[in-house]
Amino acid sequence: MADPTGWFDQAQAPATDKARFEAADCGRLVAIVRAEEGWDHARLAGAAGVTETAVADFEAGNTSPVEPMLSTLLRAMGRTS
Repeated sequence: MADPTGWFDQAQAPATDKARFEAADCGRLVAIVRAEEGWDHARLAGAAGVTETAVADFEAGNTSPVEPMLSTLLRAMGRTS
């Protein structure tokens, strides 16, 4: 039976969906840390050596694989992944 709330168990999702959830979660993490630091996309992009578009795409969950960019962005803000 379908979950009437629209939520479902991510553990049972196909691998492609899990990757999409991971990308979205990591994007939200970077956006939260960036906001805590008071940084905009331009500042983070400059510190990380990437484009503003790359930062925006990552925060939107549109980057794969996730790990290299996650590490790059967090390190640029003085955090570790």
